[in-house]
Amino acid sequence: MNGPTRRDVLKYGSACAIAAIGPRFARSNERADALDRPVLGMIGTGIRFQTLAGAFFPNADIAAICDVDPSQLALGVQRLQSLSGSGQNAAPTTCDDYRRIIDRDDIDAIAIATPDHWHVKIAIEAMHAGKDVYCEKPLTLTIDEGRLIADAVKETGRVVQVGAHQRSARQFQLAAALLRDGRVGRPRRVTCAIGGSPVCDPLPKQSAPAGMNWDRWLGPTPAVDYRASLTLPESGYGSQYPYSRGHVHFRWWYEYGGGKITDWGAHHVDIALWALGDSIASEMSYEVEPLRVVHPIPLEDGRPTEDDRFNVATEFHARVRFANGVELDVVDSSDAVGVDNAILFEGDQGRYLVNRGKLVGKPVEQLAETGLPLEELDGMYSGLENGGAQLTDQGHEFVVEKHVKNFLACLKSRATPISGVDTNRHNLNVCHAINVALRLGKRVTFDPVKQSFVDDPLANSFIARPSRAGYEIDA
Repeated sequence: MNGPTRRDVLKYGSACAIAAIGPRFARSNERADALDRPVLGMIGTGIRFQTLAGAFFPNADIAAICDVDPSQLALGVQRLQSLSGSGQNAAPTTCDDYRRIIDRDDIDAIAIATPDHWHVKIAIEAMHAGKDVYCEKPLTLTIDEGRLIADAVKETGRVVQVGAHQRSARQFQLAAALLRDGRVGRPRRVTCAIGGSPVCDPLPKQSAPAGMNWDRWLGPTPAVDYRASLTLPESGYGSQYPYSRGHVHFRWWYEYGGGKITDWGAHHVDIALWALGDSIASEMSYEVEPLRVVHPIPLEDGRPTEDDRFNVATEFHARVRFANGVELDVVDSSDAVGVDNAILFEGDQGRYLVNRGKLVGKPVEQLAETGLPLEELDGMYSGLENGGAQLTDQGHEFVVEKHVKNFLACLKSRATPISGVDTNRHNLNVCHAINVALRLGKRVTFDPVKQSFVDDPLANSFIARPSRAGYEIDA
């Protein structure tokens, strides 16, 4: 089935398959009052849906969910039932075509938890259909998609929150504020250790899982055979799924994601650049040098030459040099950091480290005595909590719910969320530029104003990717 254009969206009805109740969500309040508890549609019910549903559930009515795989859709319904018992959220309408959700006039906003290659197309069509959007990270698959979605935000005035939820975590807010407040003197280097990507043996061709619409899952990307292992991975994230081209393992294929660079990099690089000042990645050219890179298959001009296994970089060390002299290192692991997942901030007067479990270093120890000025936090984002020396939140799910609450508050205020499109796309473009350098195995220079690589036609061939006919982004 071919994908829709934006104009097509308005032609389609909202005849979702009914899980337990009628096709429309009953509403009795006027819109302004209803936004105290907005009505939500969720697109994509895979591994990220479980946490997102829990975050949205206390604060919104989840009226409809969508997935191209009926087994995933059934798990989504089960998750909502486990959250609500026999309550309203336990009975969403279900469908395998997201257009049926974004066309519904009783839905205020949608949450997108699909694979990366669908994010921008769905988000833009939802905005033009009058919906606000919460989109999982990474927001974009390519640099050009960032421009397209930024233009759509300006054109429609919709609120878009990117799921870079570390911006809503206390320790990361303090880490960014410490650097901005000069607690290590002049910044010299920030190292983001994000872990390496997995490898797999050749995956045999198979039929897609029963009932799964593989063509629609592929969407804008080239039509290829479904491939999957016959056994489950021994361990690791998503180990309940066989290695495949689909579901959670999509991010290990350049066709659908960007490996760890746009997975964990979308979190840690975002925080690093927040601390350094968001404009560092949006106003001046920067150089990216691949110091070390290993791909599991040969590449030719940066493109995979084999199609039967994961193809993103498994080992890497890239260095980004900004115009002000600060260096950003993105590595699979680091002796300097000491762990495989953390951000190390270094200046000419000290250093400190942050990850989801800790914030440590001499500048942190001094917080109990010196504190941080409230205006420093407000300068990062109006409305951040000033918790003094309190360093941590209450776990991952608590932070995601805080991030969701920020989005829901912005639905009423129409303010830009803490992880808005303009800031996020420029920070994520650093990750995209790193991937281009790793794929080509050479130094590149990216101009964020012109949105192109400097004097490098081959690198510029990665700025955008052609969409499969019928699945173009109708911007």
